[in-house]
Amino acid sequence: MGLEDPRQPAAHAGRQGAVLWPKAGARVFDTGRLSVPAPLDQVVAYYWWVTWRHEEPAPFRQQVLSHPVTHLTVEAAEGGILHNRTVPAALVHGLVTKVFTADLPVAGRVAGIAFHPGGLAALLDRDVRELTDAVVGAEQVFGPAVAGFTEQVLQADDDEARRDIAVTFLSTYWAHRAEQVRADSGYAVVRAAVELMREREHVRLAPIAEHVHVSERTLQRLFTRYVGASPLWVLRRHRLQDAVAALEAGAGEDLSALAASLGFADHAHLTRAFTQVIGVPPSRYRAAQR
Repeated sequence: MGLEDPRQPAAHAGRQGAVLWPKAGARVFDTGRLSVPAPLDQVVAYYWWVTWRHEEPAPFRQQVLSHPVTHLTVEAAEGGILHNRTVPAALVHGLVTKVFTADLPVAGRVAGIAFHPGGLAALLDRDVRELTDAVVGAEQVFGPAVAGFTEQVLQADDDEARRDIAVTFLSTYWAHRAEQVRADSGYAVVRAAVELMREREHVRLAPIAEHVHVSERTLQRLFTRYVGASPLWVLRRHRLQDAVAALEAGAGEDLSALAASLGFADHAHLTRAFTQVIGVPPSRYRAAQR
């Protein structure tokens, strides 16, 4: 589901995803995350959870400019429907190229595992591009063992227990693939490139490819398989997350300067890119945060 913590400082948006219009959800959500132990942390970034409750009869719309990762979730909600799917259920959410939007019923809970960019592809030795912009039943990705895992998570009393259940479940797959993942040079290149992309000073793809010692064409091929999107898309997603973080932090009075700092050709280029993804221009988003 990818609902990152709306209480996290905006400066961390590039690493965690940017919850859009965060003030609207301040009284609706309780959310957080827990680390996962080694060696599973080589493919899993963290365990996260979110619970929500609101009093409005209409669904509450939550939007997130999410990080380019896949998630394994166990979800339950009042009314039994989320993402147009029947819940409770275990689901796999692929990378979301637009804004992740969820219309939430009165109450619900999600327990999730966020994989590192490329982590799911490396763990299962599969191309994840078919998961891009998709939500599928987890059994399609992990097989029939998902049923028992789902039931255990739903019956657990707290999120530490849910995290431990998820770690145990995924550790079975890790045990079969550990040596291959550690030797997977493609995955290593993707992880290194993404770390560089998270740094705000990186605004072009060529220096990143040079730094990880591959051609831009090779980087394109690796990102398509391991992440489900092009490296240029991932780089631009991080810069858009930086733009959202800056606007929410009260910066961005000079949108031309902000555009230049993020590698956009000019104010108009930033506005077009921002509006295409977020749905409103940066000036309007900035005003709404105030």
